[in-house]
Amino acid sequence: MQKTKKHPTWLAYLVPLIAGLLIATKLHAEPLLNGVAVHQELGKDRFIGAIYSENLTESADLLLASNIPMRLEMKITADRGMSARRFSRMWIEGMAINIRSDALAEQADNMVAFTKIFQDRLLENDHIVMSLTPGDGVAISVNGVELGQIDNDAFFGLLASTWVGRVPLSSNFRDQLLQAGDVSTSLQARYEAITPSDERNQQVAAWIAPPPRPEPEPEPEPPVVATLAATEPAIAPPKLDLPPSTPEPEPSSAPVASVTSSSEASSSVAASSSSEASQSSVSDIADTSAMDESDEDFVPTFTAESLLANQRYFSNLVRKVQLEIKYPRRSLRRGDQGFVRIAVMVDRGGNLLNAEMLEESEHSLLNKEAMSAVEDAAPFAAIPNVISGRRHEFTIPITFALSEG
Repeated sequence: MQKTKKHPTWLAYLVPLIAGLLIATKLHAEPLLNGVAVHQELGKDRFIGAIYSENLTESADLLLASNIPMRLEMKITADRGMSARRFSRMWIEGMAINIRSDALAEQADNMVAFTKIFQDRLLENDHIVMSLTPGDGVAISVNGVELGQIDNDAFFGLLASTWVGRVPLSSNFRDQLLQAGDVSTSLQARYEAITPSDERNQQVAAWIAPPPRPEPEPEPEPPVVATLAATEPAIAPPKLDLPPSTPEPEPSSAPVASVTSSSEASSSVAASSSSEASQSSVSDIADTSAMDESDEDFVPTFTAESLLANQRYFSNLVRKVQLEIKYPRRSLRRGDQGFVRIAVMVDRGGNLLNAEMLEESEHSLLNKEAMSAVEDAAPFAAIPNVISGRRHEFTIPITFALSEG
């Protein structure tokens, strides 16, 4: 009878051990630099973005469909930094124009949570990181300080679509991010050289520091109880017939400092405010003015409902502008192509208040047609009631591209 050959017992343990080590190595592999790009507005650098991924690729579709460790990074290069409102608007608009409405609805609560993470102005040299760890969601940090976590892996795709989706911040920006590791050494060196100061790091850390505990009030001292010592009976002194004393005149009352009421003190400040504000205290009016939406650092408070309404309104506004675009015939004959980005401001009635060119193409005819399309598309639909604010700003991306074939 033939005996069955048995493997050594140590081999039975070695094989799964090696497999486990390979899996662990794969899980903890450091994402590689896929590409670096500079984002500009009005001809000036605003920030430098970078994408890191385990798998280097030139395909946006492959990158967005992957569920592997990845991260988006950006370093602020603008002298005045970037307001939280502008920062949030960039992502909200990018998601609205690149993501299907059903996917936006599924992620509405996560988008609201994301906008709440950034309530403070970002300064020059700040380093923002949005890192995907499959199974753990997306961690968001500034200057190495983790500010929040979105517990949904798919949310990373919404963020990445803003940079490399169908309608990116600019075509050149997307192309530089999709280099599959073939990155300009000078640009990479510039990016890596940008670091925030220690003082700034401490400021960011204070964003999430717990508020200081109020000092406990001193306990009241126990009342002093007078003790009566046993004494000998007092002997009444003899009565003396003395002339009545002349009473001293009572001192006149001290002058009372006049106190201006808060309503009087704030009358000049509240003249241009509503009647309710004019009845508020000075501190209340100061708080209200600090939250005025005309302030660049004013950050609107979103709900899932208002955020989705905002994104639908923006998508419809962009669609209406696109219907007005006519490719100039001279540009067609020349084969001119380009990307234009225009900032528009509308009031609650949808009336165009301002239009400003943020990014121009190298062809003046295309730039002129893009601006004309915005002006011809106005007025737009009225702002829905669920969206608060007297006026709203949007950024319209317009691409002039010749179809192949």
